[in-house]
Formats: sequence, structure tokens, C-alpha cells
Amino acid sequence: MQKYIKIIGWFIVILYLTLTPAGDIPKLSLLSIPYFDKVVHFTMYFVMSMLLAGYFHQFKKYSNQKILLINALLLIFIGGLLEILQYELPINRDCSWGDFAANTTGAITGTLIYLYWLKNTFVGKWLS
Repeated sequence: MQKYIKIIGWFIVILYLTLTPAGDIPKLSLLSIPYFDKVVHFTMYFVMSMLLAGYFHQFKKYSNQKILLINALLLIFIGGLLEILQYELPINRDCSWGDFAANTTGAITGTLIYLYWLKNTFVGKWLS
């Protein structure tokens, strides 16, 4: 269970930030910076992809290409589903192609950085 705590915890953060009703989001000055929300989306999926890549890297049967494919497909699906839920649920949030693109870019970038730079470092070992 210990191996899943970071992944589950971060997924809860993503769910909370994505599905919190618009009226419950604090009015912060950072949110008025142009495209700041895209940076947040990118970062959420960047971190999640690194955690998942660390998890899959433990299993020696998964090649880097397979881990990239699994992460990309899984996180693109989750990102798309959550964008659709923002539109469908009565939480006064919008579905955005820009947010979906930021999610996807964060997921792919995080996976690539983990696999080709961090996996054999202290950070990579902490992520797995």
C-alpha cells in the first residue's frame, strides 16, 4: 500500500483542484496572471506522470516506450474525462481544449523527464 500512497494522494489533489465548484475557489491574485491555470494543469499532470512512471519502472518487464505509452494513454484519458466532468457537473466550471492540451503536455513531458533523466537518481528512487 505504501507504494500507492503518493499516487493516490496526488490523484486526490487533481480531483479536488479539477472538480471544486467555481464559487469555492479562492480569489487569488495568481489566478489573474494570464495562462496561470494552464501552468497549474501542466504541473498537476507532470507530477502525476512522474509518480506513475516511477511505479511502472519498478516492473522490469516494462520498457521505457511501454511506460510512456501507458502513462500517455492513461493520463490523456483521465484529463479528458475530468474536463468533460467539469462541463457536465453542476459546478460552474468550463471544459477547455487548452486545459486538456496542458494536461497532455504535462503528462508526456513528466514521463519523458523521468524515464530519460531521473529514473536512476535519488529523485527517481523516491518517486518509485
